[in-house]
Amino acid sequence: MIVSIVLALLMSWGLAAPLDALAVPVAEQEVVAQAREELDRQNYEEALGLLTKAWREGLRTPEAAFLLGRTYRAMLRYQDARRYLEEAVRLRPGYREAQLLLADTLVGVNQPAQAIPVLQELEAAGYEPGHTAFILGMAFLKEKNYSQAAQHFHTAQQDPALAQSARVQEALALAGEKRFRDAKKTMTEAIGLNPESATAGFAQGYAAVLDRQIKDYQRFRFTASGGFDYDSNVSLQPGTSAGIIHPSGKNDVFWSLAASAEYNIMQPGPFALWAFYGYYQNFHQKVTNYDLWSNTAGVVPSYTWRNSRFWVPCIFNYSDVGYQPYNTSYSMAPTYLSLLTPKIGVEGGVNLGYRNYWFPAYFDEDQRSGGVLGGTLAGYYFLKEQEGYFQLRFTYERNWTKGKNWDSNLYRFGLAFLYPFTDRTKVRVTADFILQPYDNVWFNGVPLADNPKRNDNIFIGGFDITHKIYKGLEVNGHVYFVNDGSNVNLYTYNRVITGVQLGYRY
Repeated sequence: MIVSIVLALLMSWGLAAPLDALAVPVAEQEVVAQAREELDRQNYEEALGLLTKAWREGLRTPEAAFLLGRTYRAMLRYQDARRYLEEAVRLRPGYREAQLLLADTLVGVNQPAQAIPVLQELEAAGYEPGHTAFILGMAFLKEKNYSQAAQHFHTAQQDPALAQSARVQEALALAGEKRFRDAKKTMTEAIGLNPESATAGFAQGYAAVLDRQIKDYQRFRFTASGGFDYDSNVSLQPGTSAGIIHPSGKNDVFWSLAASAEYNIMQPGPFALWAFYGYYQNFHQKVTNYDLWSNTAGVVPSYTWRNSRFWVPCIFNYSDVGYQPYNTSYSMAPTYLSLLTPKIGVEGGVNLGYRNYWFPAYFDEDQRSGGVLGGTLAGYYFLKEQEGYFQLRFTYERNWTKGKNWDSNLYRFGLAFLYPFTDRTKVRVTADFILQPYDNVWFNGVPLADNPKRNDNIFIGGFDITHKIYKGLEVNGHVYFVNDGSNVNLYTYNRVITGVQLGYRY
């Protein structure tokens, strides 16, 4: 009897043991299926609750670890995701799905060097070649290995679901190599794949940035223009090195020609050394003794960082007025511009120079040659992807001359507004207020004359509109107003200039 009972118990245990052994896999399958269903519905908290409870109760399988990692990744909890995905790969070496998500997570936590070997293993195994190539491209992009990044993004485009995103990323990698024209072409192709997508919206904005970078890294630039203007009171511009000759008091029309050429001696990169030449000449119909011929040449070394730039224009200018030698000037202006945010920039600089005037002075007090030392500070608020801006600028100059009449301080407060209404049309408005007190009593050549210290208050306002006709061909219409309110009547005047100009930029 006892033997029968024992045998019955043994048989019962023996039959029950396989059922108990199967209970865990069945439970695992139910939890996994339910968790996947919640994940597909984007019910991440519910999925996390199911999986966490099962994990605490001993369900520590590779798939449970993978699903926990996937859930944490969807909730943007990257470090938790990384821990469980690493556990999934440890529990099941060669678990491809977990390896791919782990590598993507490592890239997301800025560990591309750890992700690359995992991805290269997946690439060799042929696992999801499009996604693997895309994530490899992201890893190399973060490592600043732009050529490898571009190559893998190009491979990823074979997957139709990734074609547009991969092409955009390829353009970013090409831009990292300073291949801006190739980057612009690739970005344009990406937009064409699906112009209405959110990715295309980003690409269109970045394409505009690439246009500016193409200009910045273009080694040769050339501009030429011709214009026709009416001048209500012919004179030279005040507040500049040429602003010396007295106003004529006569109106006139004039033609103008201008051209400039710039060449970057260095290969495209963060450091540049620009050599340039600029030419300007105008021809008055009646007041020909104010005809100006100006030649400017120099070099501009510069260095560009990600969000800032430093440059040092070193400039020489020679000008004729009335077909007679007028002045020669030399200047150097170290300048630094920094973008604090994509919309806000600040600029500061120093100006050193010397001006030599060639025409004879009738008395020593009127000798105008001398040195200048000054500085400038400006703030920018950028508009429309940095195509436009609002600018505030303050400039100070100290002028030391050989004659007492021209020693002065100049304080210039400037406002400027540039706005592109369309891709082809932009408007610019400027306003400058200049205070220029002179050091000494103004001397007019009459001994013992009761003259004041000269003090000029100058306003210069401008409005111009530019429209792009075709590629680099532009037409410009403009009007400028000058009011010089000097306490010396000889220098007091109003002036209006209005005209049109046709120009070409390369």
